[in-house]
Amino acid sequence: MAEILDTGKVWLRGRPGTAFAIKVDDKVFVPGSEENQTLDYWVNDECLCVDAHDLNQNIRVARKFPLDLPPTHPATLFNGFNKTKHADVKVILNEDPGILERVFEGAEYEKMGVAAMARKEFWELAGI
Repeated sequence: MAEILDTGKVWLRGRPGTAFAIKVDDKVFVPGSEENQTLDYWVNDECLCVDAHDLNQNIRVARKFPLDLPPTHPATLFNGFNKTKHADVKVILNEDPGILERVFEGAEYEKMGVAAMARKEFWELAGI
């Protein structure tokens, strides 16, 4: 069974700044989190599942990253990785083909009451 081994920041070639990343087994995933979002992530059914929530902007996103996706974007492990040596790697981004995503924002966010939902309830509503 796959498991989350480490987290930290990566520098993506050709992009400014660093991005939060999650290492699952031997692959590194960039979940696409924004500065004010809270992230909840776990492995389930051969996928990395991510619940990204920004209470201030009324946006909550469910993302599912199949673990068999190939990493294709060059990156460098930057900081925060405590169990992984600094290295150049290839990563999987949240915008890659094969990533499933459901976004709740604005009126739908309010109407569905996703702000107060527990992770399991939100994930079931997202249906991905």
